[in-house]
Amino acid sequence: MKWTLILFLGSSLAVTTLGWTYHYSQKTMNWTQARRWCQTDYTDMVVIQNQTENNYLVSKLPNRTRSPYYWIGITKNHMNENWTWIGNNSTWVGEQSWAVNEPNNNHSNEFCVEIYVNTGPNRGKWNDEKCALQKYAVCYKAQCNATSCGRGRCQEMIENITCLCEPGFKGDRCQTAMECPPLSQPDNGYLSCSGGNLTFNSTCRFKCYPGFLIIGPPDVICTVTGVWSGPRPICTSYKQALLAVVGCGALSAFCCICFCWMKHRKRKKLAQVRQPEEATSPSNEAQG
Repeated sequence: MKWTLILFLGSSLAVTTLGWTYHYSQKTMNWTQARRWCQTDYTDMVVIQNQTENNYLVSKLPNRTRSPYYWIGITKNHMNENWTWIGNNSTWVGEQSWAVNEPNNNHSNEFCVEIYVNTGPNRGKWNDEKCALQKYAVCYKAQCNATSCGRGRCQEMIENITCLCEPGFKGDRCQTAMECPPLSQPDNGYLSCSGGNLTFNSTCRFKCYPGFLIIGPPDVICTVTGVWSGPRPICTSYKQALLAVVGCGALSAFCCICFCWMKHRKRKKLAQVRQPEEATSPSNEAQG
């Protein structure tokens, strides 16, 4: 169920959701001080990944009728650089992000960005500003931690977290290993699996009863897609194996004989073609 809770925390306000938490100051500071304040008490200055997040953030911030507004975590060091979000080096800038005629770099050193939270047409838009100006800070506190996703990478989303699972794992928290279907016992043999399970990276080994010979690789591995690797081996009697070898040998010999016979026949045919040509050659005619 969607819920929102506003907490008063000393000199700051926090907007709490099921995912990350947004926090904003009640005191103004320059951009560098604002980021330091965010890193000290929370995770970092707010980073916006798309327009939906941008709109959501604005909906949770209190309205202000005029400057100062709120610093956000996008900046650059030089005029010709791209705008870059702190922390993740993203250069996302939406088509609707900037206010009209912004960014204008009005004083040739407007390398920080504020977000408008007024009620006019510029609500939620960005404006480049001098980093030394005094504005309020907007921070976020990550909800992801080392245990959020068992075998995956935790990604913050609006009102939720998403786990990007490592290959071979699944589940909303990457807590379950991929499973391969059960294997049937081979005829004239048996199999054993490592750890007794059929999950990702486990190995099953086929073995034959005495008097039988295994044909094919004896081991199969459960892959990341939940499919067993390679063909299943079979157990065959030594007599059948010997007959198979003899049969293969006979077939190979027959193929070799056929090949040699065809090659010999081709050479003989070429020789027959050359004899008439030699008989009518200019040297023979001159001798005549």
